[in-house]
Order: sequence, then C-alpha cells, then structure tokens
Amino acid sequence: MTPSISPGEYFLYRKKSVFVTGYLRGDVVIIKTNHSDQWTIKRVIGVENDLVQITGTSIFVNDKGLVMRESYFESENQKKQEWKVDVGELFVLGDNFQDSIDSRVYGPININLVKGRAWLRIWPFKLLGKIF
Repeated sequence: MTPSISPGEYFLYRKKSVFVTGYLRGDVVIIKTNHSDQWTIKRVIGVENDLVQITGTSIFVNDKGLVMRESYFESENQKKQEWKVDVGELFVLGDNFQDSIDSRVYGPININLVKGRAWLRIWPFKLLGKIF
C-alpha cells in the first residue's frame, strides 16, 4: 500500500463497525485471499452491485471516474477490464497500482475474507492519526 502505508507502520483496525455501516469505497481493509497465506492491506474500490472498469490508469465505478490524487498510478499499457461486484463481495486495489496483486488479478473478494477496516495509525508517532 506504499505510499499510503509503508512497511513498519502500525495501525489499529476494527471489525464491529462494519456490521453497522458496511464497507465503503475508500476504506482501507485487512484481507486474506486464497492467493496468499498472509494478511494484506488493500483499498475498497467497489462494493456490492458496483460495476468496476479499468482502462490504463483510468478507474470507473458505475460509469463515474474516480478522482485519484495519487500520481503513482502509472500502468498505461493495461487493456480495458471489467468486473461486476456481487452481493457479499468487495473489489479491492493496492495503492501501489503498478506492483499490487489485487482484485485485478483475483477478482472481487468475498466479504468473509476481510478481517477489518483500518482505523487509527499508531506508529511511527509522527504519523499518529494520519488518514490512510
């Protein structure tokens, strides 16, 4: 998730809050997929019933372009891809778009693979509370 979250940073996460509000686009979540035994951190791009389309560096959710403030989305050579997010699923991307293994590779994930939502950055102290 570099540059949003760097190796060695610690944060708290919460699981219970998602039962009240559900996961939202932009949430940073901790997941474990069938492609890795390790927990990883990804950003929610699509929630249930969304249509996610990616062409090059352009990301569209339900035909609306996402405004990406990050300048490191550099993969221009990508063909158009499209995914329908079913009920009980999330579409997740790593912030390091070029090097991330995410829903572009394994498709939308079952919500049961999510451990929780990142809540509060606690280490290093100079980043305490900084938004993901």
